[in-house]
Amino acid sequence: MNDYLVVFEKFKDVKEIHDLCDDVQKLREYYYTKQFQKMQEHIKSLMFKYSFETLMWNAVNTQPPLTCEQAYINAENFLCAQGAKIITEKIFGYQNCLTPDEISFIESVKPKE
Repeated sequence: MNDYLVVFEKFKDVKEIHDLCDDVQKLREYYYTKQFQKMQEHIKSLMFKYSFETLMWNAVNTQPPLTCEQAYINAENFLCAQGAKIITEKIFGYQNCLTPDEISFIESVKPKE
């Protein structure tokens, strides 16, 4: 799976996925244009938006990022997991819209409960 955003965009008609895709695109824009302060602010807003999920994520991922690159990768992984969780929990029959590889990917990155 090269880019999870391609899979998520198949479900952009669902508001939570639409918003999450926008969050990923904003994160990527800040990182690739080296606007690291804005990226950190965006990550903080995501932590507030997904406060419970952030607590659960940090309980499992106990090593905090030390660099901008690590913060970016951590945020990408977090958003990927969140998108998979939203898709599997809120979109009935999501498997009918995906290839077997995409289904396997979604189910492998979904956070365990």
